[in-house]
Amino acid sequence: MSQFGKLVCLSGPQAGMEYELSAEITTVGRSASSDLVLEDQFASRQHAEIRRIDNAYQVHDLNSKNGVLVNGKRLAPGATAWLEDGCEIQFASTRFRFYDPSATVTAPALIAVKEPALRVDPATRQVYVDGKLLDPPLSVKQFDLLWFLYQSRGRVVSKDEIAQAVWPEANGDVYDANVDRMVSRVRSRIEPEHAEEPRFIITVRGYGYQLVVD
Repeated sequence: MSQFGKLVCLSGPQAGMEYELSAEITTVGRSASSDLVLEDQFASRQHAEIRRIDNAYQVHDLNSKNGVLVNGKRLAPGATAWLEDGCEIQFASTRFRFYDPSATVTAPALIAVKEPALRVDPATRQVYVDGKLLDPPLSVKQFDLLWFLYQSRGRVVSKDEIAQAVWPEANGDVYDANVDRMVSRVRSRIEPEHAEEPRFIITVRGYGYQLVVD
């Protein structure tokens, strides 16, 4: 067994491929010069680094456009997070499982990592709620709205930001009511029926919306 950690790709054209993390710094990105080249149009050329420090590993986001997620939670731009055996790392739309050979083996050997309650895949434009594929899929604008909120999850975004992201062709000429109606339509697809309080898309009155995935 290798003494080094490894990443196993879970999605996209590289699914099933394994990458040993033997270097002190493993660069990750779309650039051909990266140590781990991502076949992902949503990835930045220099997307992230995996750093080996003694017998531990951490991931560092290089201010990537579409972010780094660890177990479904997006890192702040330029932030760093320690990796634990079995955790899931996502660079843009490509997901990996991290394995650490120095971790204490317990039974079962691989501890399942909880799937995020809401997952959005920009490569396939598919949405998963509690692990189940949303069918029929969202319309183009509905998906664009949800993807924008998903990239900014945990942060309160204004209606102006949403309008610019979802209707760039309108050059800012979008009414708040248009944003509210689109949010309502997306909610009707991903939220439980007759729920008293929104589960994923939270209204921040007088400002905008906040997406939570847990």
